Amino acid sequence: MSARERDGYTRTLFDKHGPEAADLARTMYSLVIPVAAGIFIGSALAIRRHLSPTLVVLSAFAGALVLGVTWWYLVIGMSRGAGKLFGEFIQPTASGSYERQYSHEDAMVMRGDVGGALASYEEIILEAPTDPQPRLRAAELYATGGQRERAEELYRSVQRLQRVPPKDDVFASNRLVDLYLAWPGNETKALRELRRLIDRYPNTDAATHSRAGLTNLKSKLGVNE
Repeated sequence: MSARERDGYTRTLFDKHGPEAADLARTMYSLVIPVAAGIFIGSALAIRRHLSPTLVVLSAFAGALVLGVTWWYLVIGMSRGAGKLFGEFIQPTASGSYERQYSHEDAMVMRGDVGGALASYEEIILEAPTDPQPRLRAAELYATGGQRERAEELYRSVQRLQRVPPKDDVFASNRLVDLYLAWPGNETKALRELRRLIDRYPNTDAATHSRAGLTNLKSKLGVNE
C-alpha cells in the first residue's frame, strides 16, 4: 500500500476495537428499545405531574439517557464477562492470566533445529525476564546438548526469580542435581542442591526425597559430613 493510500484510509470500528467491535455494534443497535422506553417513561412521568412542555422534553431526554446508559453497560459487561469465562474454559491457567505456549519451539526441536529453538528461547527470556518456563525449557536443551555451563546458569536464574512457583523452583534444583551427577568434577555440588531443598521446603515430599537422596549420595561419594 502506497503512502497516499495509507493516508487516505479511514479507520473503521473494527480497526479501533478489534474483535470487540462486533459486540459494540450489536449493543448500539439494541439501544433503540431502551432509549424509546426511556423517552416514553420520562415524558409520561412529566405529563402526569403536569409539568411544562419544556420540562416534558427534558424529562424524556433524561429517561432516554438513563435507560440507554444502563443498558449499554449491562450488555457490554455481560458480553465481556462471558468472553472471559469462555476463554478460561478453553484455555485454563493456574492464575487465570495469559500463559505462553511453546508449540513453535517444540516443533523446531522435533525437526532437529535445536539451535533455532534455543535462539527463540533466549529471545523470550529477554522479553519475559520473570517467567521461569523459557529458562527451564532452554536449560533442558542446553543440558541435553552438553552445554552444561549455560544450563547451570539458567537453572540458577530460576532459583533467583522473585515469587517463582515452588514447583518450578524444586524442578530447577532437581535438574541441577542430575546435571552435577553427570558432570565430572561437580558431583559434590549435588549435595548442596539437596540440602537447599531440605532447608527451603521442610515437612514436604520434596524434603523427604531429598533427605533420602542426600544419604545415598553421601555414601556413594564417600562424604562423611
